[in-house]
Amino acid sequence: MPLDFAFTEEQELFRRTIRDLMTKSVAPRSKELMQARALTPEVHKTFAEAGLFGLLVPTEFGGTASDYVTFIIAVEELTKGDISGFAGLPAWYGAACARLLAAYGNAELKEEVLPKVVKEGWVTPLHSTEPSCGTDFTAITTTAKKSGEGEYLINGEKTCVSCVPEVVKFGGGYITSTKTRPELGSKGMSLFYIPSTSKGITTTLFTGMGIDISSVRYENTTVPEHYMIGFEGTGYQMTYESFVHARVPTTMSIVAAAEGAIEKGIEYLKQRKAFGKEIGKHEGLQFELAENYANVLAAKWLTYRAAWLIDQYHDGKASFFDAMTAASTAKLVASELCVNAVSDVLEWYGGLGTTTEYDIQHVFRIARQAVIAEGTKNAQKVVIAMQLLGRGFSAW
Repeated sequence: MPLDFAFTEEQELFRRTIRDLMTKSVAPRSKELMQARALTPEVHKTFAEAGLFGLLVPTEFGGTASDYVTFIIAVEELTKGDISGFAGLPAWYGAACARLLAAYGNAELKEEVLPKVVKEGWVTPLHSTEPSCGTDFTAITTTAKKSGEGEYLINGEKTCVSCVPEVVKFGGGYITSTKTRPELGSKGMSLFYIPSTSKGITTTLFTGMGIDISSVRYENTTVPEHYMIGFEGTGYQMTYESFVHARVPTTMSIVAAAEGAIEKGIEYLKQRKAFGKEIGKHEGLQFELAENYANVLAAKWLTYRAAWLIDQYHDGKASFFDAMTAASTAKLVASELCVNAVSDVLEWYGGLGTTTEYDIQHVFRIARQAVIAEGTKNAQKVVIAMQLLGRGFSAW
């Protein structure tokens, strides 16, 4: 099969549409978003009207059922056009997790939630991390027990999780990993959709180095049986698959942050003078620019390859492990090279680059924080090595 690195005409038009939307409606509000440290109502309405929350939702529920490459195009433009990082994340992460509901939710749950995701911009993030476990997500202790009345009782706590303020403010709920049969370990895991308005939920917000994160505590929170996603005991497989589906847009958020930083850095290299000439004329900075451009471009294409392999997996033309390895490879490379690129650009600005006079310091914090999200660098190395050596050599 011949290689083709071109996007379709429809995808290029879609890219221009999202870029124009961000330029006109979001970029002018970047300071406002910085101050709010969250997605604001005006931008949320703009995104909902543009259908961004429903990119991966089937058309029968009002979504656009986009392929994954098109979805990643949206993530790239949302990130580049939102230097604050607070607007784009709920849109693309919510869309990625809504796909889980669309793929595995029962008919009643999908009919109840997905149209509101599309039309009203409901946010439905997946929460797995707990105070005692992150990468080792099978060690969760949150439980879901049948109450004997067609309901489940949820008890436990999730921490270092995203989009909680947006769920509370704009509607939606939390896709929560639980143990319905703790004695079975990973085989006893189940997923539930828990509306944010359910009783017994307490949330705590933590100020992050880039975006803010939260904890969500459940104390005898009751949900009906049809809020279970998939079947009892299938939570491990769905959670792992969701990690891979979220890993690729998370990687693109790092790549796009670096792309935007380099674009801004080029402007600064042309304007700032030192030793009687623009600093862009100094060979050392030209070398850094060239190296970082090449590194970010390499990470970008690895990310689009991972998105393409997810589409191939959905079409039955590639294995899940192919997509998983590609996603981990892209994230590992981006976590190293793209963060280094943003760090170099920050240094071009000198001391002012570390201050709030310029936004580059915030971009660095956003990119560095995203390295940990959806699996640390070492977690990606374990996944890649396991595929190269065989599952018998798994460190987990």
